[in-house]
Amino acid sequence: MTAITTPGAVASILALVAVALHPALETDLWRAERPVILAAASLLLVLALVLRAAGAGRPRRAAAWLLAGGALVVVAAAGGDGVRGHVGTLSLVPGQSRGNFAEVGPAGRSLGLRPLPFAVTLDRVQVGGGAVLAFSGRPGTVEVTAERAVGFGGFRFGAPRLTPTGGAARLVVAVSDGQATQMAEVAPGRPGRVGALTITLQEYFPDFALDEGHPFTRSAEPRNPGALLTVERAGQTWRVFVLQAVPGLHRVEELGRSFALVETEPEVAVELAVHREPLAPLLLLGVVSAAAGVALGGRTR
Repeated sequence: MTAITTPGAVASILALVAVALHPALETDLWRAERPVILAAASLLLVLALVLRAAGAGRPRRAAAWLLAGGALVVVAAAGGDGVRGHVGTLSLVPGQSRGNFAEVGPAGRSLGLRPLPFAVTLDRVQVGGGAVLAFSGRPGTVEVTAERAVGFGGFRFGAPRLTPTGGAARLVVAVSDGQATQMAEVAPGRPGRVGALTITLQEYFPDFALDEGHPFTRSAEPRNPGALLTVERAGQTWRVFVLQAVPGLHRVEELGRSFALVETEPEVAVELAVHREPLAPLLLLGVVSAAAGVALGGRTR
């Protein structure tokens, strides 16, 4: 048993823990075995440190027990969080509120939706990719960025990732009578107006293409934006198609107007990483204890 207390054995166990945690080994085969290997190596490391502390001489005994106790607390807290904690993702579009998130289990397996004890609202998306959130029961808003997570109600939210939804947050449509051009801002559920004309978004194609005469979108990326609009005047309506790559594509002779899509603002969803680690304070205490043991051991030598 004392063989695992030698410096070489302890270093080997630490190397095994490091290998188990290394992100380069994120493969499906390794992901299934990693938790078992990591747990075994961590328990073996704690056992080695406890045995070393038990056999340490008086000058180093306090430092050795601080290190061993800290390691034991860290492993216990990490294991407890693995059992009682939750990991997943929360996806929101601006203005949307949700009271649950998609939980992910070991090996990335989906565990379905897990309720939150509060509602999370995406207030807006920042230019640099950050997300401004609001929590029910908490006044004001808070910004989450790639470098800054936020905690509330025992949960932590961070690592925002922006993905296009395939929808449009806002379109700018130019309406020209041949002499003057006016702009109308159109958004889903919010028609734009130019004089007596009301312009409503009927369908948006972020990457427009035709398949045997039928329009469709090749992807959710805004590579070739197009839109089908409804233009209304005095109770009469016209369907108008606009394509950003072809300005003035559609002209309505009855109105004496041509229409062009000059600007698009794609709708994006923000995907947030969600973590609940109820034993995180205990883990921090273990880290402090282990660090104190290392520092005290250095002074003792």
